Amino acid sequence: MTKIAPDGRLEPEDGGGLLSAVGVPNVLEKIGLSDAKPARYQDASVAKKEVLRSARDLPRNMTSRISRLDRLGYKLENRIAANPNYPFKLVVVFTSVVLVLVGCLYHYLAARPSVAQFDVFGSNSWADGIYLALSLVIAAGVDDSIPDKLGLRFLYVTLIIFGLVIFAVVVGFITKQIDDFLVTIAEGHTKVAEDKHTLILGWNEATLRAVVQICFLRRQYQQTNERRFLNMLWLFPWIKRFKFLLETPSTSLAVSNMVLMTNQLSKAEMHDQLEQILAERGIDPRRTKLGRDIICRVGDPTNVNDLIRVGAHKASAILIMMSKMDQVEEKESDGTIQNGATLRVLLALRHVLFTNSYTSAKGTGLNPDLRVVVQMSNPSEYVDAACFAHDNGNPAVIPVDLTKFSNALMFNCAAQPGLSAILLDLLDFEGPAIRRRIAKNLRSGRFNIKGDCIGKTYGETLKQFTKAAFIGILRPGMSEKDLRSRGFGLCPRMDIVIEPDDLLIFIGPRVNPVHHYKNSGIFEEYAGEALKMHSMHPKIEAKRMENGPVNSKKKRNLLVCGWRSVWEQYPHRLRSRLNEIVRQRLPGSIVIFVNALTCEDFEILMEKIELKPIGDNQYCVDSVSSSTEALWWKGIIVKHVQGDAAKLETLRPVIVDHTVDAAIVLGTQANQNLAGRHRDTRVMNIILMLRKLWNEKDEGVPMHIVGENTEDMTARLALAPPRHGQNRIHNGERFIEYEPDFVNQMAVIARALVQTLAFPLIDSARSELFDDDPDSAQLVTVHASEYVPLDTKLRYGVVRAAVYRARGEHSICLGVLWADGTSDLLKKHDEPVSFIEDDRLIVLRRWAQGFHGADGVIEFQDELADKKEELAEMVGVQSARKERKDKSSKKEKKEKKEKSEKKKKSEREKLEKKDSAERIDVAPSTAFDGDSFDGDPGQ
Repeated sequence: MTKIAPDGRLEPEDGGGLLSAVGVPNVLEKIGLSDAKPARYQDASVAKKEVLRSARDLPRNMTSRISRLDRLGYKLENRIAANPNYPFKLVVVFTSVVLVLVGCLYHYLAARPSVAQFDVFGSNSWADGIYLALSLVIAAGVDDSIPDKLGLRFLYVTLIIFGLVIFAVVVGFITKQIDDFLVTIAEGHTKVAEDKHTLILGWNEATLRAVVQICFLRRQYQQTNERRFLNMLWLFPWIKRFKFLLETPSTSLAVSNMVLMTNQLSKAEMHDQLEQILAERGIDPRRTKLGRDIICRVGDPTNVNDLIRVGAHKASAILIMMSKMDQVEEKESDGTIQNGATLRVLLALRHVLFTNSYTSAKGTGLNPDLRVVVQMSNPSEYVDAACFAHDNGNPAVIPVDLTKFSNALMFNCAAQPGLSAILLDLLDFEGPAIRRRIAKNLRSGRFNIKGDCIGKTYGETLKQFTKAAFIGILRPGMSEKDLRSRGFGLCPRMDIVIEPDDLLIFIGPRVNPVHHYKNSGIFEEYAGEALKMHSMHPKIEAKRMENGPVNSKKKRNLLVCGWRSVWEQYPHRLRSRLNEIVRQRLPGSIVIFVNALTCEDFEILMEKIELKPIGDNQYCVDSVSSSTEALWWKGIIVKHVQGDAAKLETLRPVIVDHTVDAAIVLGTQANQNLAGRHRDTRVMNIILMLRKLWNEKDEGVPMHIVGENTEDMTARLALAPPRHGQNRIHNGERFIEYEPDFVNQMAVIARALVQTLAFPLIDSARSELFDDDPDSAQLVTVHASEYVPLDTKLRYGVVRAAVYRARGEHSICLGVLWADGTSDLLKKHDEPVSFIEDDRLIVLRRWAQGFHGADGVIEFQDELADKKEELAEMVGVQSARKERKDKSSKKEKKEKKEKSEKKKKSEREKLEKKDSAERIDVAPSTAFDGDSFDGDPGQ
C-alpha cells in the first residue's frame, strides 16, 4: 500500500527519520519557530496521556462516527454543491427507475397463468406494463367497469380525491424535509466523510492563494499521468482506479481533496470567491472542481465538535490560518494576547486528535502521515509548549512565522534589484519551483526507470536533466553538522554517491524532471569549452578570486519608510535585515530609517545590535574585528529620522539632503496597526510623494522602489519615480534604472505555507536562501563578467559549466537577469547567449571553506600563495609573468607619483608662507573617506 510520509511524500517505503538528517533544531529555527527547541516537544504518547487525563470525565463524542447514511449524505451533498441542477437530475432518474421497475413487475404478475385468463391490460408486453405505470402516475387511470349504480362512481371519485389530499400532505412533508436538507447543504453544516484529506482551518487574505497553489500541485500530477497514457485518461477515467498504474505522487496534497472550514464567511460566499479565483488562475474544473474536490464547511475552528465534523482526526495535512481572528483578539486585549485564536485552534486540535483515534492500532492513534502547519501572526516563544512529535521523532506540528521571511525578501530586493520576482517564482508551483524527489523514485538513465541514479555521483546524475536544475541533496539519518562537513545540503559536492533514500532537491516546472540520457556527453563538451574559455581569459577568475563578492558591491544610499514592531521585540532580526543590505554596499553608503519611533528608543535598539552613535542620530560599527560581518559594516552609516513617512514635510529634507538610490516602503508603522487594504493605500501614498520629491530635486539618479502589497492591483496602480528606459550618468558614475519591485505579502505567505505543507523538510533549504550566515547558500545576482567574457557568443550550457567549475565556491547557475530587468530561469542549455556589462547571472552560491569573500579572501589567497602549482594552474603561467610585469610597471608609476606629490607639496608650502606674510587665512579642506571614517561626518 502506498504510504504518505510525514514530510508529505506518497512514495512506497519512503522512510522517516529525515528530520534528524537535516537537523531538527536548525530546521524549526529557520522556518520561523522563534527560539523553540524540538527537544522540548512532547512525544505524541505523552501528549495523548495528558489530553486523556483532562478528558477522563467526558463521555465519548459520538459525532466522530461516520455511518453509511452520513457517507451517502456527504456524497449527495458534494454532488449538489458541484452542480446545482443535480437534484432535478436525481428526481428524473429516480422516477424513471421506479416506473420501469414497477411496470416490469406489473407485467410479470399480469402474465401469470392465474391472472392471464382475465385478459388484464399489460399482460402482453413489458412496454404495456411500463405504460400502465406511467398512466397511473400521471392521470390515475380510467376504470369503465364501475357501473352507475348506488353511487359507486361517486364513492370511487371521492376516494380518489381523498387519496390526492393525503398524497398532497405526504408530498408536503417530503418537500419540507428535502427543503430542510437542501438548506443544511447550503449552510455547510453537514459532516465530512473524507480520509487523508487536506484541511484548511480559518480564512484570511492568503487562503485563496493557498488553495490555488494546491490546485497547481494537483494539476501537475494529473498532467504527469495524462502524458504517461498519451492523454487518453479523459477517454478512460477508470484507469485512475488502478493506483499502481499511476505515477507515484511526491506529496499527498497532489491527490487528496481539500476541506475548508471557517465561521467568517457563509458557504455561498466561500464558493463565490473560490469560483472566481479558480477561473482567474485557469484551473480546469475537470481536474479540480469546487464541491467535489474542494469542500467548504461553515464552523468554528476553535470548537471541538466542528473539528470532528470536518474529520480533523483523519486528515493528513492541516493548515491553520487564523490571522484575522488573531488581530481581533490582539485588539480586544490591547496587544497583550498575540496569536490568541491560532493557539486556541492548536489546543482544540490536540484534544480532537488524541480523543478520536485515527487508527485502532496500539500507540498514539495519530494518522502517521499527519503534519499541522501553523501560520503565526507574530513570533511566539511558547508555542512549542503545545507542539508534539510523532513516535519516530518527526514533528507533527510545525509553527511558521513568516514575518522574518517576507522582511528578508524585501531587503534582499533592495540590495539586489529584480530578486523579488525570482524568489517568488521559485516558490510558485505553477512554474519552475523548488521541489524534491526521493532517489529511488527519480526516473533517469537510458531506460527511464526509477532509481537509476542510485550508486552514481550527484554530478553525474544532474547532467542528464535539461529542464531542471538540481540544487541540493539530503541524506536521512545524518545530523546537520555531518551534512555540512560532508558537503550535503544546497550546492553540494559533485562527488557524493547517491543512496536509495537520499532526497534530491531541484528547481523545475514538473514533479518528474525531464531528462535525456545522452545529455551527459553534451555537458562534458560544455565543461571542456568552459575550461578552454578560462584559459583564454585568466583574469576573469583571478579577479573574482581576488575580490570575492566585492565585484558586485556598489556605493548606494537606502531609504526605509515605515517600521516593523517585531524588530523591537527581536532586535537581531533587524541586524539580519541590515546585513542583507550592507553585504552588497561599499563604504560610504547610508541606510536611512524614517519612522515614528522616538530617537531614544531607536538609539537603545541600535545599541542592542552593536551599533554606536556618532552624532546627529547616526550610527556605525565603532570597531572593526576580523569577522566577515564586521567587515561588511566597514564605513556603513545608519541614520534615523523621527516622523511619519507618509507626510511630505518629513520626507522632503531627507530627499533634499541625500542621494537616495533605493527606497523600501513598508505598509506597517510604529505604534499603529492597519488592515491590508489600508496598508496598501499608505504604500501608494508614500511612493507618490517620493515621485514628486524626486522630480523636484531633478538630480538625475534613478530611485529603485521596493514596496509591499496585499492586493495585486496595488503594484499596477502605484506611481514610482519615472524611468526613461536608459542608464544615467551622475558625477561620472553610471546608474541603472530598475523597475519597481513589489513583494506581495499574501503571495509570499500562501506559497511558503503550501511549500511547508507539501514538503516540510524542504524548509531547511528554502530558509537557507534568506539566512545571513556566511556559511549558508545564498541566491544572488552577480555580474556575468565574473564568470564569462562579455560581448562573446556562448551557449548557455557553457555558462552553467563555467559557474560549476568556479574556484573558491560551490555555485549553480539558475538563469539570467538581463539588463532590461527581465529574467530567464532554466534557459535551454543549447541556446546562444551574449552578455553586456549590466547583464547578471542568477546564481545559488555557497563559499568554499575559508573563502567567504571579504575577510575570508585573505586567508584563501594566502593558502594559494603557498602552493605555486595551484596558483599557476588557476591563472596560467603566462598570466603570472604578466602580473609580475604589471607590478613592476605599477611600482614605477608609484615612484613618479610620489615625486610629483613632493613637488606639489613644496610649491604649496611656499604659497602658504606667502599667504601668511600677507595675513590671509586659508582654511584647510576636509574630505570624507568612507574606508577610514570613524567620526561624525558633520564635524
